Amino acid sequence: MSLTSFGLTVGVQAPTLHRWYRDYLSDYSKDGGASIHKNDIEVKTKNGKTNIHVPIFKDENFGSSMAIDEKQIGEDMYTIMSNRETTKIAMICKSMRSDEIRQVIESHPNVKFKVKSISRDFSRMYAKVGREVFPQAKQVIDKFHVIFNLNSSLQDFRVFYRQKELTKKREAYNEFKKQEDIRKKEFELEGKKFTKRKFRYKTQKLSNGDTHLELLQRSRGLLFKFRSQWTEKQSKRAIVLFKEFPKLQTAYNLSIQFRNIMDRKNIGGHYLYLDKLLNQWYEDVDDSQISEMLNFKSLIEQNQDGVMNYFIKGETNAIAETNNSKIQKFIAANLGVRDKDFFFFRLGLYFA
Repeated sequence: MSLTSFGLTVGVQAPTLHRWYRDYLSDYSKDGGASIHKNDIEVKTKNGKTNIHVPIFKDENFGSSMAIDEKQIGEDMYTIMSNRETTKIAMICKSMRSDEIRQVIESHPNVKFKVKSISRDFSRMYAKVGREVFPQAKQVIDKFHVIFNLNSSLQDFRVFYRQKELTKKREAYNEFKKQEDIRKKEFELEGKKFTKRKFRYKTQKLSNGDTHLELLQRSRGLLFKFRSQWTEKQSKRAIVLFKEFPKLQTAYNLSIQFRNIMDRKNIGGHYLYLDKLLNQWYEDVDDSQISEMLNFKSLIEQNQDGVMNYFIKGETNAIAETNNSKIQKFIAANLGVRDKDFFFFRLGLYFA
């Protein structure tokens, strides 16, 4: 329940309730928020030294399986480490630099060898943190981020075709304006009254009643789905779409091929078998010569070890995303983060 809703129930305004809770009802008033800064450290940087705010750091919340992610709180970016087994937040620090995060964690030497696996997104910065701070931990790139990038690449290819259609329309309009200018000059020379004509773009209607632009716009949703998930209408639209844009069908097939590799049924599968599937997909992408899919392939190649580590136990970064969502709801329900020290005090109580 938000403070505003609770305040209405007991007949107290939310700001007043917030102040009472902060100054009198909670333990925050005992030390005036000093506990929120007890883990702050001064770190070395290229330009000298800087103070890093570490509102939450709990050694006991570090475990063998951790997740790392970033979160914007107010106007500042924070790095958050969460325990995937207990879901508790182990660390929040106000930094997005690997050297600063390394110094924060190394100031608590007991946690360094607890961690055996870290799930993360494609961030090279967090990859560096994992290598330097937790040398015994395997790094697992989150499946959600992998599939998200795959779908983005496929949608980029759809948008590429849509932009080509829009370019045709723009060029037709420019030609129309050019012809209208010529016609206007001819009328002026002949002393006739010139009446401007309205631009009409003639486009082909396809068998399902869509134009090419409408077809590409309305096909966005079906490209996210497996064929078995298509509605009857989407199946009919897909037939027309792939007939008009066969390369888009190739890209779609490649995306489904990769998603089948990432399926949960392959968790625990033999590394050589999975490596063979992935290398076959690499070859198929190379044969397609579709830039968007080649770019995604390059991303996977650069991070192949982290992607393949998913198949060991099926670990994901879901808990980090869940905690980010909870924090956002917490911000919305509790008068924002104007008083950051008190905000982190309460955050620690609820989530750490």
